[in-house]
Amino acid sequence: MIEASAGTGKTYTLVALYLRLLLGLGGESAYYRPLSVKEILLVTFTEAITQELRCRIRENIHRLRLSCFCGYSNDPLLAALLVQLKNLPLAARQLLTAEQQIDEAAIFTIHSFCKRMLNHSSLESAVLFPNHFVEDESYLLQQVSADFWRRYCYPLPETIARIIQQQWKSPNHLLIELLPYLHSEALVVSNPLNKNKSIIDCHNSIIAKINALKQQWNTFAQHLPLILKRNNLNSLVYSKKNLLCWLKKISIWAHEPTVDYEIPKELERFKTSVLKKNTCRGEPQHHLLFESIEELYRQPLSLREFILMLALDEIRQSLAQEKKLRDEIGFDDLLKRFESALASKGGEAIAQAVRSRYPVAMIDEFQDTDPQQYRIFNRLYGVSTSSVLLLIADPKQAIYSFRGADIFTYMRARELVKYHYTLDTNWRSAPGMINAVNQLFLCLPTPFIFRDIPFQPVAAAKCNARLRFLLHNKPQPAMLLWLQVSNAVGVSDYQKIMARQCATTVSDWLRAASSGLAWLEGNQRKQPLQASDIAVLVRDRNEAALISDALTVLSIQSIYLSNLNSVFNTAEAREIMWLLQAALEPEQDTKLRCALATSLLGCDAEVIEAFNSDEYYRNKWIAEFTTYRNIWLQRGVWPMLHHIIIRNSMAELLLARSGGERCFTNVLHLGELLQEVSVQLDNEYALVRWLSSQIRSPNKKDKNQQLWLESDSHLVQIMTVHKSKGLEFPLVILPFACNFRQKKSSLFHDRQQYQAWFDLSASPNSIKLTEEERLAEDLRLLYVAVTRSIYHCCIGIAPLFHGSRQKTGTSDLHFSALGYLIQQGNVGNAIFLRSQLEKLRYRAGGDIALCDINNPQSLPLTSVPAQTTNIALRARSWQTPSFDLWRVTSYTGLQQNSTSVMVDRQPRFNVEPAGNNHNYQQNIQQLTPHTFPCGALAGKFLHSLFENLDFTKSLDSNWLSRELMKNCLDQSWLPVLQQWIKKVVTTSLNGTTLSLNRLNRGSCCAELPFILPVNTVVKAQDMDKLCKHYDLLSARCPPLDFPPVKGMLKGVIDLVFCWQERYYLLDYKSNWLGQDNDAYTKLAVEQAMIIHRYELQYQLYTLALHRYMRQRLVDYDYQRNFGGIFYLFLRGVNIDLPCNSIYTCRPDVALINRLDQMFSGEAYT
Repeated sequence: MIEASAGTGKTYTLVALYLRLLLGLGGESAYYRPLSVKEILLVTFTEAITQELRCRIRENIHRLRLSCFCGYSNDPLLAALLVQLKNLPLAARQLLTAEQQIDEAAIFTIHSFCKRMLNHSSLESAVLFPNHFVEDESYLLQQVSADFWRRYCYPLPETIARIIQQQWKSPNHLLIELLPYLHSEALVVSNPLNKNKSIIDCHNSIIAKINALKQQWNTFAQHLPLILKRNNLNSLVYSKKNLLCWLKKISIWAHEPTVDYEIPKELERFKTSVLKKNTCRGEPQHHLLFESIEELYRQPLSLREFILMLALDEIRQSLAQEKKLRDEIGFDDLLKRFESALASKGGEAIAQAVRSRYPVAMIDEFQDTDPQQYRIFNRLYGVSTSSVLLLIADPKQAIYSFRGADIFTYMRARELVKYHYTLDTNWRSAPGMINAVNQLFLCLPTPFIFRDIPFQPVAAAKCNARLRFLLHNKPQPAMLLWLQVSNAVGVSDYQKIMARQCATTVSDWLRAASSGLAWLEGNQRKQPLQASDIAVLVRDRNEAALISDALTVLSIQSIYLSNLNSVFNTAEAREIMWLLQAALEPEQDTKLRCALATSLLGCDAEVIEAFNSDEYYRNKWIAEFTTYRNIWLQRGVWPMLHHIIIRNSMAELLLARSGGERCFTNVLHLGELLQEVSVQLDNEYALVRWLSSQIRSPNKKDKNQQLWLESDSHLVQIMTVHKSKGLEFPLVILPFACNFRQKKSSLFHDRQQYQAWFDLSASPNSIKLTEEERLAEDLRLLYVAVTRSIYHCCIGIAPLFHGSRQKTGTSDLHFSALGYLIQQGNVGNAIFLRSQLEKLRYRAGGDIALCDINNPQSLPLTSVPAQTTNIALRARSWQTPSFDLWRVTSYTGLQQNSTSVMVDRQPRFNVEPAGNNHNYQQNIQQLTPHTFPCGALAGKFLHSLFENLDFTKSLDSNWLSRELMKNCLDQSWLPVLQQWIKKVVTTSLNGTTLSLNRLNRGSCCAELPFILPVNTVVKAQDMDKLCKHYDLLSARCPPLDFPPVKGMLKGVIDLVFCWQERYYLLDYKSNWLGQDNDAYTKLAVEQAMIIHRYELQYQLYTLALHRYMRQRLVDYDYQRNFGGIFYLFLRGVNIDLPCNSIYTCRPDVALINRLDQMFSGEAYT
């Protein structure tokens, strides 16, 4: 077992182990032979992580293989492995085989592994595999929970039904609460349900207990003042006035008929335990009534636990039966069936086959395992001496209990593991940040409550010694604690104060950044602070909304990255449905009026009133929506919505509002989903019905439905702690770290066998154990949150109290994770809290600081300047070559006289603007390549078609039709494009036998990206002079004019292909040069090349390909191996005149060599 604390390089270590296993390295600890990628089983818990691991392993295999040829590497990991290799050529061959087989590597999720093993061992296990695999069981779960609700709740009397509905409004709400238990193993119930007892019986039992107490109260009520007087009760609490008030309220309740389980809160004052606590001298007088009140509070007066256990049992059975009837299997069933297979007669044979296939297994994120998964791997590898099981985990980051992860399974496994290793160096954070976290969790010897989850301080990596956050030229402490100055503060006030403090702090940081006074300093360079460097971590969307609102007040844009809501659960979905309904039936006044009232159209009351009272305006709107309908019927739903957006200036309308970017993104998202579904439905009415059903029952688990990010620009990030796991951020704010939520159910694990229990009676001991587990998980969540930060972390803290009790005395802070650590598990007041914080600050030696926070009204409300919010979107203007010239540029950046970083974000596909097509409107009825739309979007579309074509195969009409639809182009262009593409691929490129349709897919490489290092400062005049000397086309071009550049030059070559052992590059151009083929003569094409300086593009691309082939081809020679360049002006391609519309040449080898020397910094002549 390898325990890796946050930031210590768990994935890095895992990759290193994988490489060692491939090469048989490790000295005495090495496996006895090298393994292939098919023999190393690597199991993790999500598809995303499997893909990431596969990519990381592939990349490192490739880099190590190249290092074997060089004999050295700058990467410390690869360098360490190279030292251990005795035969580098053999290692290179082994790594090449591994790289070629990486797509077959045994890197799986736990579910895909079990599915694969069940398929391989179906005969040995005698387990029949169902015909249908269900990835999403949500529909089935909703169905069986609705069946339970119908069977058990519908027949109930109204009084009981009302009580249940106060707990769960619908079967879906009940299902949400049951989900964590449905996906985990069956619980042991401390007080099992009586199968013969009904909900009505349980209700009557509770009512009987309450009535019995009422009867007792009415019997003794008149004697209670005298009884209480005999006890030496605290007169401040049990004053005469309070007693009279309490007794009166309880007596009124005791005389009323009992219809529900409501008990006056004053009754708790007369519990034996409470009276004893408030007795000044001696013992309080025992009385049967007080004992009965104590007993009543000991029993849960609720149907909640009873219905939960009943529903859990029933829904589990119904779900299994339903899947059996449907011949379906889900993710959880895969694990159950594989475990059953291992327990069957042929189980040992299956286990032996798995061990033979995968002699080494590694389980990543093992802290998130559950009992069933652990039993499976324990059966497979636990008893074997010839195989190896590696467990990689950090129990301090086990935060997914709501998904069924069980930290107690980890603890049980930890006791059985023979070898333990620990990663003890943090490679992520600044030394001060690491020290602050260490000191926080060293407040207690067992900060995570359980001894099997130890905390070991980690050391800072030496390479991070200079990491720090500078504000106003002063280094900031790694951890800043915002302390609310108050005796006690309620949850609502605490959230308001800290949300405002968070917004004010972010505002201060960004204002400083706009003035050049906020920097993130690294080891070699420092960079200005940007809004995207700031992450605010919260527990849920409600806390996220508080932060977002507070930031909005100060004009700071933010983005919530944990929003998994369905787009169909938004106001825009309903309004688009009303628009569709009105478009289908514009003659229906009611539907048209609903559409006009939507915020998407932005009509005000006057417009709607005019529609109601003026026939002219009514007819005008009917005609408008009739036009929408015609577009829908002729072209599709998305072209219609696109027309509505343009026609009604919807983008401008929505983006001018607060939250408008979110709304407009939802509109675009919905339009795409509607277009995709529309091709599968019979007609437009079916589409409206489908949209209506999705709005009624949205599915948050469907990734296609989950809300798109409204912006990928540089905004302050708001994220849940769960979502942040595995990520890192320069600056982190935890505004609500002191908040906590006590558990409602008594679900806990016993401390001997770690068995999960559910206590229906909610005994004091079970409540205590439940709360202990809740606090333990909150501590792990806190650890995850504070370890996300690289430079600096702010945490909001206050003497917090829950409930409505008086705001004096001790707080409830010790129930929270942060309070538990700081107060060392002790109860305390505001003074005690401050003293503990001072001790922590002293131990941290300056890495932790305190900042007193006053009430919200005292905090300044200063908006961030408008230019600050867009700091990341505005490039600095060029000042002088004496500054650092290093940057990333491209052909476009050199060709255009501009220093804007946005130049490199413009489309690579060079096209004429739409306005240059002077005869487009006149010739719109003549559908030809020359009347095809112009502009960047059309150019991108044509480019994407050729990028994905297999030139040797016939064109797929269905695919081409879908591409037209996706790009909102009319289907009438389909036959034109078919003929056009056919003409392009069959036209001879060299006047003889070379054409695109003669190139098989294996000899082509589309979209080849490259990056050319520019190691020295290159000036426009020098480059222009060089190009014009060697290239006749360059000599006819206007001079280059770009600022001196040094750094990287990037680009993407449209097509590289091999023909008759020579390599060529080809670029597609969609420029509109005229209204027919006669406009694409050789002279006209050359003129277009000159105007746009395309010769500079092919010179740079040729240099990139020249460098690439020089590294990849043995005995490479430019004259022998490079054939030249082709520039295809697509609109004018003509089979009869192949010399037209195609520009071809091979740049002089001397020019390419001189450019190579210029870019590499070598002397050239």
